Amino acid sequence: MSQETGKKIGFWRPELSGLTLNLIVATALMAGYNQTFWVRAYGIFGGDLRQTLAFGGAAWALTMVLISALGFRWLQKGVLVFLILVAAASSFYLETMGVLVNREMIQNMMTTTVAESRHLINAAYLGHMLIWGILPSALVLLVRVRRTSMVRAVVAWPVTVAASFALMVGLLYTDYRAFASVMREHHELLGSYQPGAPINGAVKYARMMIGTRDIVAQPLGRDATKGALLAEAKKPVLTVIFVGETARAQDFGLNGYVRDTTPELRTRGVINFPDVTACGTSTAVSVPCMFSVFPAASYSHERHLGSENLLDVLTHAGVTTDWWDNNTGHQGVAMRTPNKMMTADIDPAACSEGECTDAVFLAPLRAALASMTTDTVLVLHSIGSHGPAYHLRYPPEFARFSPACQSTDFAKCSPAEIVNAYDNTIVFTDHILSTIIDMLAAQDQVIPSMIYLSDHGESLGENGLYLHAAPGFIAPDVQTKVPMVMWVSDAFQRTMQLDAACLGAKAERPTSHDVLFHTVLGLMDVSTEVHDDALDLVAGCRISGQAELVQPAHRG
Repeated sequence: MSQETGKKIGFWRPELSGLTLNLIVATALMAGYNQTFWVRAYGIFGGDLRQTLAFGGAAWALTMVLISALGFRWLQKGVLVFLILVAAASSFYLETMGVLVNREMIQNMMTTTVAESRHLINAAYLGHMLIWGILPSALVLLVRVRRTSMVRAVVAWPVTVAASFALMVGLLYTDYRAFASVMREHHELLGSYQPGAPINGAVKYARMMIGTRDIVAQPLGRDATKGALLAEAKKPVLTVIFVGETARAQDFGLNGYVRDTTPELRTRGVINFPDVTACGTSTAVSVPCMFSVFPAASYSHERHLGSENLLDVLTHAGVTTDWWDNNTGHQGVAMRTPNKMMTADIDPAACSEGECTDAVFLAPLRAALASMTTDTVLVLHSIGSHGPAYHLRYPPEFARFSPACQSTDFAKCSPAEIVNAYDNTIVFTDHILSTIIDMLAAQDQVIPSMIYLSDHGESLGENGLYLHAAPGFIAPDVQTKVPMVMWVSDAFQRTMQLDAACLGAKAERPTSHDVLFHTVLGLMDVSTEVHDDALDLVAGCRISGQAELVQPAHRG
């Protein structure tokens, strides 16, 4: 073999020092992946370019601290590629939907289903990741890093970190009072900083999970007993709690929306609550919060895990509880009580598009009513109006408003088409709730009532925001205000001695998720020391011995 044919065939690769590569990547991250950060900073600083650049420079220095601290020598390229991919993924959802990837969003990601998550990975996302994630990462991997000796690398490592940190502090101190005020009052600015914000969220989520892994739920309401009205009922008493998903109060016809999205409920004699505030803006927070004894102001994931909840208290009282889920699971609420997922084999017709609509509840509910022999609280956790695949949440015959968006890539739809698709989901929810009410009213096996309460609302493009899970400090009303209705049959009113007019009067007052725990105990006439009359919508509405109306507390 000749010398020439024995040579390796290679290609040219640029050669840079490790520090130069870090500087290039940090600059690229700040320049290419932080559009929202720069726009918000410029607006917050009132168009002052000097302040904007100084604060942005401090963020750039923080990026250098992150890269330098984590990317020592042989870890460097792996860290750089990781940061590029994180920034690319997070910036896509921030720029296209206004979604901040924080601890709560990461919690949602970890508790979602494959069916839900695949709707967020569309062609636009894949294209964005190719251009802003894969190609830049390939360029980083292509670079040949010029290495120094291990001794020099060990010495240079802390020096680079310290110098970057000193630069960050120095830039902040050029106008510390203004910058400190911005960091304290404008969390949305730091929340849009890539890749720092999603990494900070991931660290907080990991810390939360590690800190709560050994928590054991403490007993709650072990003294719970059936009251005289429930104990003396001639038939089993049933309350159905229909937990809505992503329904916002502003698009609920009963609340005065310009479109009548609730035509069927309007004729079912329901009690509507037009001003209800959610505990959070995501399922992972709101669902466990509304079933906990803790009000929104003091609720936390740690407290949720460390205490029994409404279903446990009902069980202690001898009430049968069951949780049926057509969403992302019970979020830890039914971990000690019976629960099951709704699947296509239950009703193939309701799941013809590969995902089940909430019609999947109807057949098993009909069967359960025919054989129910005990006092029961049944929770139906619906898929409701969950986005971005609104068009999959209702069958074609309920497409009342058209044209409706048929894509999970909102860039392919007009604002009107997105709203049309969303409003169609509310129309279908109205139909499901009304069908359940009719089913409960028609049977003669149990004494029924129903509560419908959505977990959180949804942004449909207002102020550049889509979907939900916005942090509390920037969450708009469309994500925090939710619909709520109550239906009590004539038999239930007689058995529980309820004054529907009294309940209707209470419905006109502001309320919140805080009332669900205590109102269900009141409806079911369950007595326990943990029950709070001030948060029970039923309290004071018994026909015998009515008390003065008590305004339920709510989150401010």
